[in-house]
Amino acid sequence: MPPRDGRDLARALLERARGDEALVRKVLGDATIPDAIVGFHAQQAVEKALKAVLAAHAIRFPRTHDLGFLISLVEATGVPAPPGLATADVLQPWAVEFRYETASEPSLDRRGALQLVEEITTWATKLVIG
Repeated sequence: MPPRDGRDLARALLERARGDEALVRKVLGDATIPDAIVGFHAQQAVEKALKAVLAAHAIRFPRTHDLGFLISLVEATGVPAPPGLATADVLQPWAVEFRYETASEPSLDRRGALQLVEEITTWATKLVIG
């Protein structure tokens, strides 16, 4: 990412993560919205929340959608992480794979995805905003 004040970047990323979370919550029960769209925004919320935590701790990160990589960077900070962080990469396929490929994707556990997003964004909010 380009150089920028870490706190400003962290807050901006967290705001975007919350926007993705709000969208997931709003369309959770709407069967007309495909799982690929809901899964993408759930993945994006987690990705941006992780990046917000990294920025808040002045840890540089590349432009990536790789949740596993971002999780490993966060774990390397030594910051206490929520239990769901270890399994957050379950949303990884929704970032690109299921968004662009024509292969059929599995159904998304929408409620489970939202719970994971809420856990990660709540944790990130506490670390970024206090």
